Amino acid sequence: MKLLKVVSGVALSSAMLLTLTSGAFAQPSSQVAKEASDVSVTLDGQTTTFSSAEINRLAELNNVDPIELRKAIESGSDEDGRFSPFSKLAIKNVITTEQADKSDASKLSSTVEPLIMSKAAQKSSSISAQSTISKTNQDSTAYNWTGNQTANGNWPALGICAVHRKKDIGGSGNSPVIPFGTTLSTNKDIWLPDGVGYKSSFTVDDTGSGPKRTDYWIDIYYHKDTKSAINYGVTKLNYTYSS
Repeated sequence: MKLLKVVSGVALSSAMLLTLTSGAFAQPSSQVAKEASDVSVTLDGQTTTFSSAEINRLAELNNVDPIELRKAIESGSDEDGRFSPFSKLAIKNVITTEQADKSDASKLSSTVEPLIMSKAAQKSSSISAQSTISKTNQDSTAYNWTGNQTANGNWPALGICAVHRKKDIGGSGNSPVIPFGTTLSTNKDIWLPDGVGYKSSFTVDDTGSGPKRTDYWIDIYYHKDTKSAINYGVTKLNYTYSS
């Protein structure tokens, strides 16, 4: 009888240990379901869905937190009526230029074309150095159609971009940090949808809020191609424009 009691005690202890161990590693079912579920956003009646695996891949590719990325997509348009999730996501850590270039090469459009292409060095321009302004290592993101006009009062068109307002970078007022109508020439070719193809010049026609982005960040308009805009993520660009 003594032997039976000991064995039973061992069995009971093992069962308790298994229960405690399982509990230590278990996550609330709601959290597991949320992390494993797809993410959808509906803009102007069109729904775009991203799988959990896509969210994790995009987060790693763009050096942001996957949970924050999920929240940013699910929240839809911001207070300015713009949908640009990556504009507001903090970068987790600093990466090298080589790592950024490798990330760029992995970004594909909704039609599986490279979104960012390296461009040969520009030939010297006839514009004098005094009238040309250069911005280096600036963040760029992409935004989509939400049925709203641009801050400049126009209907958005492919080939435009948004920039910060002066008040967003320590100044005052809603005027853009780069004047409306200014053409920016980028050091990379950027793919745009709807048959536009690759472009390396963008006209400032909108403003947006990018609190986690560089002072001279640009947000490139992607019309209704939400998949490509999200895949674009955060991309570093150099660009020039005439003052």
